Amino acid sequence: MSKEKQAAQEILKHIGGQENLKILEIEPGHARLSIEVPKEALNLYGNAHGGFLFSLCDIATGMSTYACEVTNVTQCAGINFVRGINSGTIYVESNIVYKGRHTAVCRVDITGEEEELLVTGNFTMFLGKEI
Repeated sequence: MSKEKQAAQEILKHIGGQENLKILEIEPGHARLSIEVPKEALNLYGNAHGGFLFSLCDIATGMSTYACEVTNVTQCAGINFVRGINSGTIYVESNIVYKGRHTAVCRVDITGEEEELLVTGNFTMFLGKEI
């Protein structure tokens, strides 16, 4: 297991409600995760709650940035919910599109089992100390 994947697994232990989140790929500037949509994450309309989906995006962007061996926090985020999902496996992929000295900008997408776009977003991560 890579050093990046070990660090990411450790981070997941401290995030409640994401126990079944799987790390599929992780390397500097990139993370790909998957999770089966839990019934507990559905809103009153029967779709995955926006807060649940946003949280997954935040985790993926943090991991893709952390894999660059730098601490980080979300500075700014914008998200678009394109299509609802109520069951099955979803995939969260984050890629750094710009990395400077103090910030990194990540593009993050959530897709369904048939690669249909469900959520897309841009996150700006504030970069802290090197690890």
